[in-house]
Amino acid sequence: MVLIIQLVSLSSLLIGFTYVIFSNIADFKSDLKANTIINATLIGEYCAVPLDFDMSENAVETLEKLQNIPSVDVGIVYNDKNEIFAEFYKNGEKVLISNSNISTHWEKFDTDYLSVSRPIYYDNAKVGSIFLRVSTDELSLKIRNYLITMFLLLVALMFINYILAFWLQKILSEPILHLTKATKEISKEGNYQLRVEKQGNDEIGMLVDEYNEMLQQIYEREESLKQRSNELTETLGDLKQMQEKLVNSEKLAALGQLIAGVAHEINTPLGAIRSSIGNIKSALLYVLNEYPKFIVHLPDSQRDVFSVLVKESLSKKHMLTSKEEREHKKNIIKILDNHQISNAYYYADSFVDMMIFDNIEKYLEILRAEDSEAIFNIAYKITGLQRSIDNIEFAADKASKVVFALKNSSRINNSDNQVLTDVSEGIENVLILYSNQIKQGIEVTKNYKPTPKILCYSDELNQVWTNILHNAIYAMDLQGTLDIKVFTDKEHVVVSITDNGKGIPENEISQIFNPFYTTKPTGEGTGIGLYISKGIIEKHKGRIEVESKPGKTTFSVFLPINISKE
Repeated sequence: MVLIIQLVSLSSLLIGFTYVIFSNIADFKSDLKANTIINATLIGEYCAVPLDFDMSENAVETLEKLQNIPSVDVGIVYNDKNEIFAEFYKNGEKVLISNSNISTHWEKFDTDYLSVSRPIYYDNAKVGSIFLRVSTDELSLKIRNYLITMFLLLVALMFINYILAFWLQKILSEPILHLTKATKEISKEGNYQLRVEKQGNDEIGMLVDEYNEMLQQIYEREESLKQRSNELTETLGDLKQMQEKLVNSEKLAALGQLIAGVAHEINTPLGAIRSSIGNIKSALLYVLNEYPKFIVHLPDSQRDVFSVLVKESLSKKHMLTSKEEREHKKNIIKILDNHQISNAYYYADSFVDMMIFDNIEKYLEILRAEDSEAIFNIAYKITGLQRSIDNIEFAADKASKVVFALKNSSRINNSDNQVLTDVSEGIENVLILYSNQIKQGIEVTKNYKPTPKILCYSDELNQVWTNILHNAIYAMDLQGTLDIKVFTDKEHVVVSITDNGKGIPENEISQIFNPFYTTKPTGEGTGIGLYISKGIIEKHKGRIEVESKPGKTTFSVFLPINISKE
């Protein structure tokens, strides 16, 4: 508390002293300027008649009186043609003074001098001008002495301030610390019969009385609370469940569609991983139990064909689309029917799952075997281990990409440091997060030209891409075409995002970057996304433009390639 009081008091003293010091220094300068102007005016009046009658000796005599003013360094009287009429130099050495604007009315502080120029009039007619140059050494000495005095005064006041703060802290904090200590003891021991000793009748003393009264009430109620513990435990359980539901509901409302989509994108590969692990367990158990018996009774010729079948299946890595699977199954069934192989659909399905759809004829020997289904079942289980491992690898890679994109897009970075960033990578990360919404009916076309990395706040730019892409997806109602282009235009990297949604009304385009303005229904938009985005782009010394008509809206972001660190 002493530190807080000290800081508040010190801040007030510094502000007050700063104001007084600067105010008085300004007054010192103003006084010197006023005195110099008065001297220049008086000397000008004495020199008016000599100027009018061209009596320079009288003007010189008048200027000689400047010897009585120690600070005056130079005094020059000019006639109406800006020619020197009379002059005075304190040390007798002439000083070159420009007379280009000597006839005007001005005063100016230089490093070591104050210069003043005033016109001289006689009978309302200008007959010349006077120039005085005054040394500011005396003013500097006065200011220096004043600053030393004020510094010593400030140190003294700070010392007094510290003593007063320490005294006030002792008066105010000691009873509170005593109360805090007693509270900790009561909390630690759980003994509500203890009481806090009252040290005075002030506000803190009243607080102690109320605290002791509260302890008494707690003690009286403790027994009744023990009797109802079972009921309260059950009620507490119900309350916790309700609280969890409310918290989860609030979280879901706050996270919104984006996080829901991200969760789906993560849960899908995790489900595939769990399923593949289950397949591996069952297949491995089956193979370990059945393969030794199976391979012993398998004829040598069939054993070689079986080995080729397994090796070829294990060598295939690529994935098939549903259309490709149907076409391969159809072709294999046709081949098997031509060779009069029964149960052709079962074998075709197994061949396609095992990624074997060429040269089916070389497996006819085991297809015609009496126990062909058992042979194929063993081969399917063995190769299924590889397929499950491939599925796990694919799913893990997909989940890793989503997590990486989420980490890079949601990272909060308050650092002032800019980093070299590939703009296209940031957009790709955001697209991964929106993949759940996009795959519901949005076709994305991307045209990324080679662009240089730019120095920027990458996490803030990710927020811009998130806002623009979210608005585009919303405008298309999850059905449409999203066109994204990244290219270089002169000194800028340009990002163009176009959707074929309903568009922005012409009378609202000029307002979409205003804070809290939204075209969405109440509760679906805050109206600050584009406002924040514009601020981020302007922070990067870029600009954001929008063109919109029904069926086509384009947001273009221009980011300078060379952004200097601020």
